[in-house]
Amino acid sequence: MRILLIGFGNVGRAFLQLMEEERRGFRRLGADPRIVGIVDRGGATLSENGVKASSLLATKIARGSVAYSEQGGFPSMDAAEAIRVAQPDVTVEATPTSRGGSGPALRHILKALEHGSHVVSANKAPFAYDYDTVMRTALSRGRIVKYSATVGGGLPVLKTLRTLTVGDVVEGFRGVLNATSNYILTLMEEGRSYEEALRLAREIGIAEADPTMDVSGMDTAYKITIIANSIEGGHRVDEVELKGIEGVEPRDLREAALNGYSIRLMGEFTEEGRLSIRLMGEFTEEGRLRVGPSKLKRGSVLDVSGTLNAVEFRMRRAGPVYLLGRGAGPFETAAAIIRDIFEILEEEKR
Repeated sequence: MRILLIGFGNVGRAFLQLMEEERRGFRRLGADPRIVGIVDRGGATLSENGVKASSLLATKIARGSVAYSEQGGFPSMDAAEAIRVAQPDVTVEATPTSRGGSGPALRHILKALEHGSHVVSANKAPFAYDYDTVMRTALSRGRIVKYSATVGGGLPVLKTLRTLTVGDVVEGFRGVLNATSNYILTLMEEGRSYEEALRLAREIGIAEADPTMDVSGMDTAYKITIIANSIEGGHRVDEVELKGIEGVEPRDLREAALNGYSIRLMGEFTEEGRLSIRLMGEFTEEGRLRVGPSKLKRGSVLDVSGTLNAVEFRMRRAGPVYLLGRGAGPFETAAAIIRDIFEILEEEKR
């Protein structure tokens, strides 16, 4: 199996390391995966026999791009050219998620499908803006597209969803799906200001230098759109009613706690098919969602703290089904990518 990796940030590097550890598992399926190329912002490196992880990681740190690798670096090569030259069996899209549209990731995915490659993506944007386009193209080309890493990281949200919908119907879901926001709110419950909580989140690597995607609720919006698309397709992230945590004050959290509640950034897909990001929300008599500070009962299943994620699927027959665990982190996301590659191998054998 020939693998091309597009994106060599934290997730891409974690993926490269985990692939070295998972070779035995692949061999049990009769596969011998080789990462024959890596693309980053500076160019690409290609190796017919498979790249060497340790030297590439050193090159990336020392020179800023894998394109300067002695294994076969190409400073002027972009992702489209790398796909054409490498002819991968699986293309892994691990570039950062863009705002305001699918960005280059959509082009990478469509180009990979055009060249007969299966696709595994950790990039959320194409599945939040152009899900139907991606899946139609994959179907027309007879290729498989997997994107488990886009929601929940190491928490198998989408895989669980696929299992639940065999013989049952999802009537709605809600969840705490952003570790950064949840960590900040947890610290604020302990008496920290929003600014101090954000600073501490940055210090331990939970928050990015620019945390807008997380604290505005947009990251959660991407994720619930992807879940909704996995259920029925036809959704775009710009239909989400959105409010983030920037306006939550410590006094809001104290007042909620006194009454036995916590405040959490929540994503929800209602039975009516409306998407909403809720800090606090309620329906008017006309059924319209009003966004404002929303509460969870202390000790309820979705009342998770720190960097934990929690999801509730409301099934017609099975009732509520819950998933809890760590969702964030490069290695958790990389593990989801590897699970998807395993699934592609298994599906090819059927």
